[in-house]
Amino acid sequence: MRILPLITLAIAIAMPAGLAAQEQRGATSTREVVKAACQRDARLIYRTGDKTLPEVREQMMAARRTYVRDCLAKGSEAAS
Repeated sequence: MRILPLITLAIAIAMPAGLAAQEQRGATSTREVVKAACQRDARLIYRTGDKTLPEVREQMMAARRTYVRDCLAKGSEAAS
C-alpha cells in the first residue's frame, strides 16, 4: 500500500520533464514544415514503382522537383 503513493509521485514528477523535452524537440521553422508537406504531396502525386522505365522515372523526379519548388513559392507568398 505504501508503494502506490510513491509510484504516483514518481510519475507526477517525471511527466513534466518529458513534456518539456517534446516541446523543445518540436521547434521547426515554418519553411521546413511547408517543404515537408510539399515533398509528401509530390511523392503521392508523382509515384514511381520498381518497374518504371528509367526515362519515365527521370521525368517524374523532375516533375516532383518542379512541384516542390512551385509549392514552396506559393507557401512563402501566403506566409508574407
